[in-house]
Amino acid sequence: MRAVIALALILPALSACQSAEEKRAAETGEIQVSDATSAQVSKLMKAAQAKRTMKPGEWRLELHVLSADTGSGPLAADDPKMVQLKGQERSTTACRGAKDLKAIDLEQLEKVAGECRFPRYSLVGGQLDAEIECKQPNGAAMHITAHGTTANDRFDVTLDQRSGTAGQPGYLALQLRAQGTRLGECKG
Repeated sequence: MRAVIALALILPALSACQSAEEKRAAETGEIQVSDATSAQVSKLMKAAQAKRTMKPGEWRLELHVLSADTGSGPLAADDPKMVQLKGQERSTTACRGAKDLKAIDLEQLEKVAGECRFPRYSLVGGQLDAEIECKQPNGAAMHITAHGTTANDRFDVTLDQRSGTAGQPGYLALQLRAQGTRLGECKG
């Protein structure tokens, strides 16, 4: 009987902690968690969304490959693998609506990277600092860190991604930079 009473007292306290995190995210747009699942971070991102929404309008979006390593050292600019990776770079200017500027869908990340955990995810004062560890069903691992700044009219984030094990076939370490700037209202 005492165990049931103790459990009845503890469970509301535990659920209140989660609600407090979500409430803080909704009120401030800020998220700070450690050792969290994708589902937990996703829930907090949704709660913070109203405060973190990017402004629709004309945006310049850029994606650049800063470096790549396939296990034998950094790839040279003229290496065919680096040329192929650089071919994935983008720089576009276009009118973007609210659905084009929505937050990252963590379910999509897990479809590509496998089951993910967040040793840390902090988005406070416009500063992003995140670490993500994913395991694919075949046992392959992916490690991602993200650092940068975000606001409702701009972002500048550097991503470091390592897939596989150094020295093994399929290993890839990439550093990418994603930038976006709202230029104003859509023209026409």
